[in-house]
Amino acid sequence: MDPVLELEAVSKCFQRYRHPRDRLWELLFPRTSRVQTFQALENISLQVEPGRTIGIVGRNGAGKSTLLQIVAGTLTPSSGRVKVRGRVAALLELGSGFNPEFTGRQNVFFNGQLLGLTPQEIRDRFAEIVAFAEIGDFLDQPVKTYSSGMMVRLAFSVVAHLDPELLIVDEALAVGDARFQARCMKRIRELKEKGTTILFVSHDANAVRMLCDEAVLLEGGRILERGNPNWVLNHYNQLLGLEDRDNYRPLAQETQQAGLCYVEQAAHPNRHGNGRATISKAWLSGSGLQADKVLQGGDLTLTFQLQIHQDLPDALIGLSIRNLYGVVIYGTNNLQLEKRPKALAAGSSPELSFRWRNQLNAGVYTISIAITSEDCEVYDWIDEALVFEVVNDRFCEGVIDLGADLHWISEFSSPAAIATSRDSLGSTSPSS
Repeated sequence: MDPVLELEAVSKCFQRYRHPRDRLWELLFPRTSRVQTFQALENISLQVEPGRTIGIVGRNGAGKSTLLQIVAGTLTPSSGRVKVRGRVAALLELGSGFNPEFTGRQNVFFNGQLLGLTPQEIRDRFAEIVAFAEIGDFLDQPVKTYSSGMMVRLAFSVVAHLDPELLIVDEALAVGDARFQARCMKRIRELKEKGTTILFVSHDANAVRMLCDEAVLLEGGRILERGNPNWVLNHYNQLLGLEDRDNYRPLAQETQQAGLCYVEQAAHPNRHGNGRATISKAWLSGSGLQADKVLQGGDLTLTFQLQIHQDLPDALIGLSIRNLYGVVIYGTNNLQLEKRPKALAAGSSPELSFRWRNQLNAGVYTISIAITSEDCEVYDWIDEALVFEVVNDRFCEGVIDLGADLHWISEFSSPAAIATSRDSLGSTSPSS
């Protein structure tokens, strides 16, 4: 089957001027150029197969939005080839195609036609679009009277009901209230289940892990890494901890097997940091530990051994527990627990521990550990440093066992007994 999207050596270069007068100078003296160039994308090649969901991550200015605009057709590349098969729907700047003087109803029809729907297709889907947007009587009021949330809901609803072959989402889920964001995510999952190909840009690592089959890391307009979302996001975390991109080093493709104890290893595949402090050892202890398995319901303690190589005025030591889908189940650090960072002296080897009640349901989990500064300077960060399996002799759904119990408030042997009980309750007076 042919790819839905093909990018071949795509580059985008923007021209800009330091001062507005430089543009006038160039018009008056064409042989003297004062233009500056900014390479937003450089030699991007990418193929996306039908039905795949690709997450695109990267720091601000990496070229994510420029790439999506080129795919959507709102920007033309400076060089290279772009081929898209099928209808494209783009959630880039929601509401940007609305006329504020027109009503919501009119904008649904005009915007829908701009996005490729026929008037009959819009009429067929109009009820679903309006129901999803939930703007009520404002549907026949001018859009200029809408709140920003109402306009975003209507714009998303139009795009989400296009049934495209390729859906492009650029941080669109960062707007609106929690209920709206949940509805958006549900709709995107429905489109994914229908076989829609999706390009998804988000700074929400959990959303990328849950939605995406694959992830791409952009930096400086180039593709640094592409592969499993967990693996790519580990690279992304490493990149965020670097002040200078030249210090970036690709990590090993395969993650080493870990157990209930981590012992410092310089070549750990998911480890990064500037080395001002290091985690020399970390291990789990507590009730119910059996090899690399943990019985549900006991107390667990994660103990750290640190080596401080330079004075640290504000050290944060933390942990993050994830399931196999990469979803963070729990995370904390000493700042959140003590309400203040900790100053540590060079040459010291402090130990500390976190203790919690293990309410995780049966499954496999990983623990990431880190020591950073309050402003996110990464001293030492080890993703998936420990791996453990929880065994639960009770059956329940989800990732947490809340230990619910069942108590019958009352029990009746027959419908007649229920009726008799109701009659007696009804005949009882407050004074009796």
